[in-house]
Amino acid sequence: MTQPELSGEVETLASVPLPAPRPTGDATTRPTRRGPGRLGGPVLSVGVIVAVAVLWWVATSGTGAIKPLYFPTPESVWKALTTLGTQLLADAGATLVRVLVSWVGGSALGVLVGLAMARNRWVMYALTPVIEAIRPVPPVALIPFVILWFGIGDDGKIFLGALACFMVMVVNTTVAVGNVPPVYLQAARSLGAGTGRVYRSVVLPAIVPEILSGFRIGSALAFAVVVAAEFLGADAGIGRLIMQASRTLNTSVVLLGTVVIAVLAVLLDTAISRLSARITRWSANRD
Repeated sequence: MTQPELSGEVETLASVPLPAPRPTGDATTRPTRRGPGRLGGPVLSVGVIVAVAVLWWVATSGTGAIKPLYFPTPESVWKALTTLGTQLLADAGATLVRVLVSWVGGSALGVLVGLAMARNRWVMYALTPVIEAIRPVPPVALIPFVILWFGIGDDGKIFLGALACFMVMVVNTTVAVGNVPPVYLQAARSLGAGTGRVYRSVVLPAIVPEILSGFRIGSALAFAVVVAAEFLGADAGIGRLIMQASRTLNTSVVLLGTVVIAVLAVLLDTAISRLSARITRWSANRD
């Protein structure tokens, strides 16, 4: 190639635009989030709650557009709260204890069974048909049998709540183990780790974020199932309180019981979320 041709080739290559450099660090893994700051978020949440409360008062007490039979006024709910007093606390405590026991027991058993299924194919083949057959069945459909087996005491309600949490955590755990990147397992084995060490050092830490997410789902489901079981028979509990009030069209107590359930569920979910944030500080998906 002659000198003029070489110079022309160099000029042609120089005129081609180079690709832009790819960003490094957090810019490649974390998309930019836009939204309220640390103070703006809580203020917005409180503002929404206040706006709903004002709208409630305007629609019921202020204008009378909604009759108390269909939806109670804030004043009547407050009166029901002060009238019930310690009875409301006792019923809320009974429901909360049932939820906590069923949630902890069912979730722990579900995680253990899910790990066993993910680790051993024989266990997977043996339990999958049973779990897949029972999982679509709503736990409340078993209430008639549970009343026959356990009566209207706490055991039956705890059993139903634990069953619901168990089904959630079995599926959640098996899917979480399956989602562990194979490169992690291969790297551990290449360093001489055995099967047990791989599970303890690689698999279990990797599935912690998904397991904690499953705990949050299970806690909400435990509240729903336990309260539904209390509707059909209980000597104490928010579900019993709501059912008794509904028979006399006491909508104030019905709404009050519903609010108590919501508050308890939010408090439990917040506790799980705070614990999850503390445990999974190392997670790459956290800000």
